Amino acid sequence: MKHKQLVETSRQSFTRLARFINQLMREQLFCGPVTVQQCYTLEALFDGPKSMSTLAAEVALHQSTLTRIVEKLEKQNLLIRRRKENNQRAVEVQITEAGKQVHALLEAQSSQMISELLDLIPQNRRIAVVEAMEDLANLFDPQNEAFQQLLKGCRCNVFQGETEKGIQTILNQDSSNLNNDAIRR
Repeated sequence: MKHKQLVETSRQSFTRLARFINQLMREQLFCGPVTVQQCYTLEALFDGPKSMSTLAAEVALHQSTLTRIVEKLEKQNLLIRRRKENNQRAVEVQITEAGKQVHALLEAQSSQMISELLDLIPQNRRIAVVEAMEDLANLFDPQNEAFQQLLKGCRCNVFQGETEKGIQTILNQDSSNLNNDAIRR
């Protein structure tokens, strides 16, 4: 497969995987007490307390969005927030025992589902699939410097320079087509 085909196939696969995994997570959590983002937050705190900024980076959410999620989880007694002693402006978040129990139940349910999914993959390919997923997870890790550089390069670049002119042309054409359609009616 040529590089251009690899890129296009990968792009399509990433998009589909992201959509399917998100759907799977929503379905799995549908009857439970937490949303997908709340589940990610509990999971990130399972290893120990974290500052809000560290937690926001780990779950890939803006701090204001995370604050609302943390508030809801705190109301459910699944985590607690407290000010750091040495810095009253800094907030630390910690999972509670109830949060750990909910996380353990969700993790067991998730493990069962993953086991069933792995059983659908031919046995001779399972290890390769799991290793490839681990490679991708490491690549997309927010702590990965190369990934951080890639993210910095993504911000608004599509709307700058020549690409911006191309998008603006498309938008203008769409706008004039809509206006022409309205005139014809």
